[in-house]
Amino acid sequence: MMENKTKVLIVEDETPLRELLGAELARSGYLVQVAANGREGLNKYCEECFSVVLLDVKMPEMNGVEVLERMREHSSIPEIIMFTGQGDIETAVKCIKLGAYDYLTKPVKLDELDMVIGKANEKNRLRRENINLRLEISKLENHQVISRSESMRKVMETVKRWGATDEHVLIYGESGTGKELIARAVHDTSPRKDKSFVTVNCGRLDANTAESELFGHMQGAFTGASKARAGLFELADNGTLFMDEVSEMSLEVQVKLLRILETGTFRRLGGGRDISVDVRFVFASNKVLQVCVDRGEFREDFYHRINLLPILLPPLRERPEDILPLTMHFLRDSPERSGAPFEITDEALKALTSYHWPGNVRELKNTIRRACILTTENLITSDLLPFAPPRLPPLSKGTESSLPATAPLWEVERAHICKVLESVEGNKSHAARVLEIDRKTLYTKLDRYGFEDDGRPGLAHPAD
Repeated sequence: MMENKTKVLIVEDETPLRELLGAELARSGYLVQVAANGREGLNKYCEECFSVVLLDVKMPEMNGVEVLERMREHSSIPEIIMFTGQGDIETAVKCIKLGAYDYLTKPVKLDELDMVIGKANEKNRLRRENINLRLEISKLENHQVISRSESMRKVMETVKRWGATDEHVLIYGESGTGKELIARAVHDTSPRKDKSFVTVNCGRLDANTAESELFGHMQGAFTGASKARAGLFELADNGTLFMDEVSEMSLEVQVKLLRILETGTFRRLGGGRDISVDVRFVFASNKVLQVCVDRGEFREDFYHRINLLPILLPPLRERPEDILPLTMHFLRDSPERSGAPFEITDEALKALTSYHWPGNVRELKNTIRRACILTTENLITSDLLPFAPPRLPPLSKGTESSLPATAPLWEVERAHICKVLESVEGNKSHAARVLEIDRKTLYTKLDRYGFEDDGRPGLAHPAD
């Protein structure tokens, strides 16, 4: 049977049963480790991340209940199944209160044990996922990469190549370009795609909280540490850990992270044992790390270790052909939409594509959402955009002929619309055909430029 990478620890003092359980579970595809007594089992529990533990209650020196209590002080993540040949209700209740998943009596049927382990492993998986969801609400959003530009096509080709490897990846890009989206794409194209994807923003970690967040801590490690807590490295075991804004990480934490990259082990805050993890790192930065190295703000050895597989994410202003599909995507997924789908005028699209987008895709998304909130007719017009020209007073007759050559574009446009409306005696449908724009766009322009309902210049008045 194929290996499923579910790690199981068997703590049993009876050699025949220990060897039998180890052989049968390994044959079922589990990654099995065994311990002959409670102290040995506790040591292995502290040194590696397991999904399920099989723990005998009756053992010499340190019994299973004591081992269970000590294990739960170290970590609450693995599910622990107790089993004994002399079961009693009082011991079973105590074990469950201490955090055991189940309590079985010997002799244990192998098919029943396999079923219980499977359920415990599923609960362990759901627990990890729920922790990750609480840590990262944005994981619930749509993560599809929307693009039609050649530069992004090349980025996605690189993502597929790097994703297939198990090496660490470094993503460069301005704020708002979608670095986390690309990090998820790396994870989704990797052999770890069915495992955890955990994110952490290094910019929010200060020197006092970084170690506890990343490495976890033991009970009593500091004031307020009432119980042991798993760090992000443990939660990402067998999966991917995305470390955004890595340039903001302190030099002290960089040293410890470099050790994890080199050895695959770390030590909890207040702990005395190394813990082994299998984590694929994806880093991201909106700063040029080489410049940070030159300034002494980033360790050179750490930089060279994480810069093996770089991905450069271009800003939105360098790929304007992506603005239209992104806009339509955000309109389609807007939570403010009710009833008919949103429409957008040609004028608004032109304004979107001509804007320089210093905030990149994030700014575009927020701009579209704002427009969807403000509109009352499911129509996105340019006046709903924060960078659109302001509404203007009406143009008087004859003014168009006196415009200077250096007049801004909006004045020229207003004058031309006025001239066309005069030539068609105020017929808006006819004027829209002459101007080669749709009628809704014309109404928007008339509203902005203060035309009366009959198409004549006058006081500002909303279009029909």
